[in-house]
Amino acid sequence: MNFAAGSDFDALERNGTLSDCQSCGSTDCGFKRIGNEALAVKFHNLERGECLECVEGACLRFWNVIDGYAATTTLFRDGRRQILSIERSGDTVCGAMATEESEQKLEALTGCRICELDLSPIAAQLLKNASFLAMTARLMHERLEKSMAHAAVLGRLDSQERITYFLAEMAFQQGSSGTLVTLPMSREDIADYLGLNTDSVSRVLSRIRKSGLFRFLSPTEYTMPDIGAVARRLPVALPIGSASINFSGGQAS
Repeated sequence: MNFAAGSDFDALERNGTLSDCQSCGSTDCGFKRIGNEALAVKFHNLERGECLECVEGACLRFWNVIDGYAATTTLFRDGRRQILSIERSGDTVCGAMATEESEQKLEALTGCRICELDLSPIAAQLLKNASFLAMTARLMHERLEKSMAHAAVLGRLDSQERITYFLAEMAFQQGSSGTLVTLPMSREDIADYLGLNTDSVSRVLSRIRKSGLFRFLSPTEYTMPDIGAVARRLPVALPIGSASINFSGGQAS
């Protein structure tokens, strides 16, 4: 398959040059409209704790999370782990994040299925294609926004605010106010994601449970009965799809 410089994915698809990728059936994947014959596709069925290593220079290798939860992680020299981001169904991770100084992995937090796409064989064509470059730029922009939001949480919120924000974020991802939420992460995972230690996470969760902001039915299941009450406890907006709730409990676009 050849892509002319400046050609458009929509026009190519109308002409029959492209076909929907049916490798996994996902409707969230941004690469689903690149024909199968152009892709080197691998599937990884990971159990909790299993990892895929990011490879330096693999900027045209992408991992799409089909189902389950995974985390992009890095290890410090002393062995401590930091979870950089949580990946769920529909999220895409690019191998370009790895460098000689930064060992990074995609680690399964739950059983999950990953589709690995290697576009290196058609790099010359794709790097001249405006539609492909726009799609990857959009992907990088979304990941940058995600990283900046998490950096703000780690940099300015105290331990109770961090965990409150995290629990609300998980609730939004899995439904809405009142929905039963299942935590995909252990206390250790939460600590590594929020820059805390495990003991602090356990103590703060106990305080939050007593506060009534979240109703825990088990150590890993809870509901968030009042979004406004949660929002008023935080100095930052809580994202809910394309809208947000601010600290006073009102909605803003």
